[in-house]
Amino acid sequence: MQQMTGAWACLRQRLAIVAVAAALCVPALAAVDVQVLGSSLQVSPSPVLEAGRLIGPPAEIAKALGCRVTSPGEATLQIVAPARTEVRVKAGSDLLVVNGAEVRMPRMALIVSGQIVCPLRPVLDAIGAGMQWNPAAQRLSVVVPITAIRVHADEEGARVEITTPLRSQATLYRVNAPERAYVDFAGATVKLPQEFTLVSCGEVQRVRWAQFTDDPPVARVVMDLSSTGQVRWQPHPQGLGGSMVIGQLDGDEPLIERRVPFITGIDARSPDEDTTLLRIELSDLVRPKISVRSQPPTVTLKFPDAAPAATTGPVGVASPFVGAMKLSGTPGAAGAELTLQMKQLIHFELDESVSPPAVTVIFKRGRISDKRIVIDAGHGGRDSGARGNRLLEKEINLDVARQVATKLIQMGAQITLTRDGDYYVDLYDRPGLANRISADLFLSIHCNAMPTRNTGFGTETFYYHDRSMCLGAVVHDQLVKALGRKDRGLKWANFCVTRESDMPAVLVELLFLNSDVEEGLLAKPEVRTAAANALVEGLRQYVEGTGSTLETEMGM
Repeated sequence: MQQMTGAWACLRQRLAIVAVAAALCVPALAAVDVQVLGSSLQVSPSPVLEAGRLIGPPAEIAKALGCRVTSPGEATLQIVAPARTEVRVKAGSDLLVVNGAEVRMPRMALIVSGQIVCPLRPVLDAIGAGMQWNPAAQRLSVVVPITAIRVHADEEGARVEITTPLRSQATLYRVNAPERAYVDFAGATVKLPQEFTLVSCGEVQRVRWAQFTDDPPVARVVMDLSSTGQVRWQPHPQGLGGSMVIGQLDGDEPLIERRVPFITGIDARSPDEDTTLLRIELSDLVRPKISVRSQPPTVTLKFPDAAPAATTGPVGVASPFVGAMKLSGTPGAAGAELTLQMKQLIHFELDESVSPPAVTVIFKRGRISDKRIVIDAGHGGRDSGARGNRLLEKEINLDVARQVATKLIQMGAQITLTRDGDYYVDLYDRPGLANRISADLFLSIHCNAMPTRNTGFGTETFYYHDRSMCLGAVVHDQLVKALGRKDRGLKWANFCVTRESDMPAVLVELLFLNSDVEEGLLAKPEVRTAAANALVEGLRQYVEGTGSTLETEMGM
């Protein structure tokens, strides 16, 4: 039986390879637009999307990024990145060799039209690049990260060194009112631990950076100035970033150490019974990192780049949502943390003000009947998802999704299902639908599985963006209570449907289909209905408030 199973698996793999090769050989009606450094790159054969993965020839992309590309052996591609990372791909193998270490790819490499083609993401990851896929535009954006920004300055001049591991494309701009210069890196991302450096030296007040646009990806580095002085751009000799320069430099300018911003005040007010505004005043604007916990209900704002002017609390708050708050940390040292003990969890947003610098947390009660919600039944059609002895995941997902949709419609919400039958929907099309209709919430329903039967149990929920964490906490809490199985927690994961959604989005894993006990539970209509009811209640509570008032004092 095992030999037969292995033979079928081998046959399926060979058929998949043939299908990919055929797709690459046939001219597409709309070829994929491959964008490198902000411009279209002609790549042949054009990449294809297969099972949610882009497969194509990496050689031309690597060359455009400044890598050295050779063919050291028969049917072998070697890529050497500027940082000396060596990557080898061999046709007929699913192993990617990175600096001598083997990494398994989801599909083996092939030769198509004389080019080695393979899954692109593993190769790009290995050389230090990333990728973004826009399904509506059929556009693949290859992104180069900014890995370091260093400021050297004295009273005579300043140099801002911007480093990328691969070739980059930068354009300098100069504007006034207020005076500043900035460099846009096309096809680049910036995700450094901090987001600015205070300079206050010579003509430069501050250097700051952020992701200017996500699609197409553009990273921006800004130099805030106190004069109309000329700013020059000096590219790195190999194109690996460059420097913004102002004034007269002799090469001895000291490295500017970051000055720590302070939290100077916190003000909380509730203009009405449905709204609470919590304003955190700062000496310089910094963005907090958010964490949410459902038991006990807590929202924490961590300021890794800011220090408290003084610690406080716990201090009571007159609010229908926030019970008490406490500001902790070491005065003068970065790492302030504001903990909010909640009377009830509810949807909230952050609003930032530059002048004066402040971050405002806005807790706002809404109505579920006013919301547009997309319900995603995972898998479908040729993609059955996890398999039990009797059940298929795609069928369980659809049944629960339909029940959730029906109940929410009865409550007055506007509901869209990503699929309402047994058919295949591409991964990117699911969040794409939610983005097109400007949905307020996105919920993806799945069942879990482990490689070995009866080794996994329980319920877990996943989010990608911080804005989805509160939704995940509330929905997960309701689901665990309803199903009564092991609580596997609320977790971060890089899933396409949650990553690509523009609104709060979570993916739930109800139970394990390859557990005898939990497959038996999922086979029962009353259990699937209980799961649907829990998901509906979680969505409702996230919008309207959990209503779980704490009776204990803040134990800190």
